[in-house]
Amino acid sequence: MGWYEAIKDAVSVADRLRDADLKQKIANVQVECAKLAEENAHLRQELLEFREQKKVRQNMEFVESVYWRANDGKREGPFCPKCLDGNERSSRMADRHDDHCWRCAVCGYAIQKPGE
Repeated sequence: MGWYEAIKDAVSVADRLRDADLKQKIANVQVECAKLAEENAHLRQELLEFREQKKVRQNMEFVESVYWRANDGKREGPFCPKCLDGNERSSRMADRHDDHCWRCAVCGYAIQKPGE
């Protein structure tokens, strides 16, 4: 039996006893349980997001002052170290051939390409 059913049973008993004070206290418990259920759902979502961030981070390798993602033996990237380290977001950096830097499209951070 879940908490919702238990509270419904308690309200039914309070009705039979005709105890208004008990019914009010049960209603307060019901509201608090609903708040806890909402907080639990929020925390579960947050945990899911943290697990996803951890998964992203585990696939990243810091080389040449930027992050690279390993994907089926291939190296993808580069990804911005400022965004990943600061905001936990994987932002791909632009690798233009007419520029000597990798530039983040999100935060504007630039890092000179090695050997240039």
